[in-house]
This record gives sequence, C-alpha cells and structure tokens, in this order.
Amino acid sequence: MSRSRRLLTWIVLLVLMVAFGAGVNRYLASGSTVAFAPAEKPTQTAVKLSLPGTVYFADGGGLFALTGAHITQLQAEGQGWTQPVLIPGGAGLLAVKVTANYYSDLYELDLSGKVEAQLSHDSGKVTATQPGADDWIYYPAVGPGNTLYFSYDWPKGNVDDLAQCCYQVDLSIWKTTLGTDIDRTAVEHSDGITQESWANYYTGGDVSPLPLASGGLIYVDYEAANDNSEVSTPVPGADPGDEVSQIRMDPTPNANGTGHGTPLTQPGDDCAQPALNPDETEIAMICTPVVNGAPSSSESDLVVASFDAATGTLGPLNRIATGTMAASPTWSPDGTDLVYLAPEAGDGYFELWYVKDATTLPALQARQVTSDLDLDGSAPVWTP
Repeated sequence: MSRSRRLLTWIVLLVLMVAFGAGVNRYLASGSTVAFAPAEKPTQTAVKLSLPGTVYFADGGGLFALTGAHITQLQAEGQGWTQPVLIPGGAGLLAVKVTANYYSDLYELDLSGKVEAQLSHDSGKVTATQPGADDWIYYPAVGPGNTLYFSYDWPKGNVDDLAQCCYQVDLSIWKTTLGTDIDRTAVEHSDGITQESWANYYTGGDVSPLPLASGGLIYVDYEAANDNSEVSTPVPGADPGDEVSQIRMDPTPNANGTGHGTPLTQPGDDCAQPALNPDETEIAMICTPVVNGAPSSSESDLVVASFDAATGTLGPLNRIATGTMAASPTWSPDGTDLVYLAPEAGDGYFELWYVKDATTLPALQARQVTSDLDLDGSAPVWTP
C-alpha cells in the first residue's frame, strides 16, 4: 500500500473510525503482531521538552493544550473532537466533532475549550439504512474578512443507490462567512456558501485549504497516480488504483468540474498537509520519498520550501526530517520553528516533535516533545 493510499485511508478513517483513540499511526501499524503498552492520557504523561506559547492538539477524540511542560484537558476524550484551528486574532478555536460512522460538525470554542456555537448541522436521519441523509465537514480554515473555508462531501453520488453512496467521501472545498449556518440545503442552493474546488471522484478529493492574505487559496488535490485524465504525467512505480496528492493554489470554480488551480508541487512528489508560516514566505508539507524507483510505502518526509505568493511558485523542496512517517506540520507563531507528528521509537504511537530554525539549512535534528501518547493525525495549533 503506497503512502498516498494510506493518506487517503486516513481521510476515510477520520470519517468512519469508531474509536478515536486509535490514531492514524495505529492503523498503519495494524499489521504488526507486536503488542504495545496502552498509550497514556495526555494529562498523566511527562513532557520531554517545554515549548514557548501554547500548542493545542487532539488525542483520543479529546482536545488538549500544552503550555510549557503542562498539558490541560479542554474537551474529554472519546467525543470525536479533531482538527482544531485558531480563529484569527486568537479569539478562540474551531474544531470538528465526529459522530463516528454517520456525520461530523464544525464548532466554535473559546480557548478554554468551552463550546460557543455549532456552525454546521450535518445530521440527517442517523440510521444504518439511510447514510445518505448525513454529511461530513472537515479541514476548517479562516481567512481574511472572517472567510471560512472547509471541505465538504456533497454531492456524493446517487443517495438513493447504496452502490453509489454514501461512503464515497470525495471532499470539495467550499467557502462562506464565519457564523453562517452550514447544512446541506444551504450548500446545495449556494445560500451564502460557494464551491471553490471540484473533487476528483473516488480519490478523497480536495482538502487542507490555506487562505492567503491576498484572497487566494492553497489546498491539496488527490488524483489517480496512473491515470492521464487526472495527472499530467503518471507517477513511476505507482500501482493501479493508487492516488497521489498535489498541492495547488487558487482553485477556480467551474460548472464542469474541471477547475483545479495552479500546481505548486508535482504529482511524483506526492505532497500534502501544507502549513504556511505567518508571513507566507515558507511552506512546510509532507512528501513521499522515492525508494528504489517507486514511492515509499513506509516513510513520509517533513519538507520545507520557500513560497512566493505573487508568482505562485515554490523553491527547492528541502527534506528536514526523513526516515520516519512524519505528518501534520505546524509553524511557531514567529514562523521560525516547526512542530509535527511522527511515531515514537518502540511502539509506533504518534508523538509531537520539534524542529528549531526549520528554514535554516541544514536543519537541526528534531527533538521529541511528548511521549507515551497516541495523538490523532490532525495538525496541532501553536499560539503565542
């Protein structure tokens, strides 16, 4: 199984998995016969490295805040919380809450974790026989003017035919104004909500929107790795049915579903999970290394590249953490350092790792921040 396929599976797992205590890394290690000790609760484990500011993260379907070397619980585990993001100005957080196997909704919380508002209403008729009544929302991001971007899975085929529906989770990117009530009716009728990208069906679609100060947008597009109708050049070594991820800029709505924006990375790099530094001059991302002429099935690299928003171009891809399964990078508030997720040696659990002066080459070796946890795969949030 290629890493791109695993990343796609991660998207589906975020939608379908019942136990949010099982992070992405535990899925990747599911073929192992080695028994590992259960992960600790975040508030009961020692922190190996104190970081400046506060890092918000998801673990086991709960939300937590790491300040210095102390972890505080914001929302209890087992509730399906994931994908926290900061509201500009530090007024609070947005986070997705998943009702496993059925739907997810977007909420606004204050920085202490108190729910302030439910921003979407995706629950239809929650029964196993009518899954098409429910919807999925993921990857919230807030841009200039309180513009809210998110990935949404409507349309999703013929909802009256289970052969075509409804776990075909092909997410497209939509936008609205923060505070607008989001539900399927509003999405279908463009009632204050507009579509910004068009998913490639049966690939996972478009995710990880990053709004630019100029009003543009960076996002990730999943494509078939060996299908010329989607990828300009098939990826060498890719197996039939594999997908690759490509980071793009400024998606253009198109009634025929052909708007795909301008590529920033190449299909063969298989890059995803972009994070933009505060002054929009550097992008951190996760890319697949090529091993023996084919995309690696067991590694993913933390990569940093310079970015020019005016021209929509990236500099060279500098791989600063290799030989691991890196995921979900996040910049420090001053845009110099990075945190990201990667397995811990010995048990494969996702932990938080830190790289100082990530744009200075060669980058310093990453240092482990947490241990004995099993963090969810969503990116953390780092505030002053």
